[in-house]
Amino acid sequence: MKVIDISGPIYTGMWSYADYYPDFKLSSVEFEFGGEKYSVDVFEGMHAQTGTYIESPEVFSTSVKSGGLNAAVSIEKLFMIDAYVLRISHDNLGIKDGRPYVSLADIKGAEIEQIPEGASILVGTGYGKNWDKKDYVDKAWFFKKDALDYLTDKKPFLLGGDSPSWENGVNPEGAFDRFYKSGSLLFSPCVNLEKITKYRVKLTALPLNILKAGVCPVRAIVTQE
Repeated sequence: MKVIDISGPIYTGMWSYADYYPDFKLSSVEFEFGGEKYSVDVFEGMHAQTGTYIESPEVFSTSVKSGGLNAAVSIEKLFMIDAYVLRISHDNLGIKDGRPYVSLADIKGAEIEQIPEGASILVGTGYGKNWDKKDYVDKAWFFKKDALDYLTDKKPFLLGGDSPSWENGVNPEGAFDRFYKSGSLLFSPCVNLEKITKYRVKLTALPLNILKAGVCPVRAIVTQE
């Protein structure tokens, strides 16, 4: 069995979606207890979309009322679940408005066999290699609307990918509307998807147990035989 960590590292100075988010910083507090000195790490500026995370579109807008992601999705549903990996070469992606995009043709070309309803889908282009780049968010690929609609119509339990930004920020296509109403979980951004060599794998993506949060950072792994 091969185990592949597909969650990106969190570190001081890492990328951020926007200026309105606090910057992550690893610091520490020093104290004495029982005559000994201790140092404990402090995660300053950590928020729900720090690193790799799972988002429940349905839960997100009403997370306080509904109880949040962890209340809505039991831990068993995120442990060793069936996932299908659509491998697409980043070098061959089309370009629009200065950013690469995943097209419907790209998705169909990566389907080796039919993906059953309720499965999880991971779209990997190799872009996760750019995790530590300053322009990681700005140059990320996005889904063309017909491509995301096609994946949404498969009614996946979870849809993930190695891009932090799935919509065209320059000329938005409204790709999220149907997906957000579908109830599928959004899982993003991943790394190391290019290291997966199998079409069908097992995915484990466990969110932090934060009450009433509709979006949570995760530690995620893929296992393949």
